[in-house]
Amino acid sequence: MKFQLIDAVLERSEDRIVAIKNVTSAEEYLADHFPGFPVLPGVFMLEAMVQAARELLKDQSKVR
Repeated sequence: MKFQLIDAVLERSEDRIVAIKNVTSAEEYLADHFPGFPVLPGVFMLEAMVQAARELLKDQSKVR
């Protein structure tokens, strides 16, 4: 199972990226994570940062 955790890139420069993930209560992984008080699991936050970093580095690898 693969989660795409980056919905849009808002800003990008050579060494910085700002990405967004829209989270709704319909996300299946929120149902069991703190029922009644849904919180995006930390591992998904980390994966979102990894996906953003990959997006940033993808363009840099083409230049070199």
